[in-house]
Amino acid sequence: MEEIKHLLLEEKAALLLDIQEKTNKEYKINSEIGDAIDSSVEEQERELDLLLKDREQARLKGIENALQRMESDDFGYCEECGENISKKRLLVVPLTRMCINCQSTEERNRLTQNAFSRADYSSQVLSDE
Repeated sequence: MEEIKHLLLEEKAALLLDIQEKTNKEYKINSEIGDAIDSSVEEQERELDLLLKDREQARLKGIENALQRMESDDFGYCEECGENISKKRLLVVPLTRMCINCQSTEERNRLTQNAFSRADYSSQVLSDE
């Protein structure tokens, strides 16, 4: 588990640095220089940075949760069935909270639910016409 903890701490440090850089990055819109295209590109860059920052913060929260689970000896156990998650899986996906079998079942259920939702929507749209 020390190897996984080390990986998590390294990723945490990199994320904190990246978030700090995005926070410190200043965008200045100079309306006198440039045109609407320049302003549009700057706005897209700002939106992308905000999106990436949100994703990085969510990932950081996941890392914090994993580190807390390590401290309380809850790390490495599937939240669904309670079985051990293989070390190989944890090395590849250290934030996982489920074993491969439970994760596969959840993903199949989600896909099935999405398929039914789309079918319901399609039948409503077709019946409204």
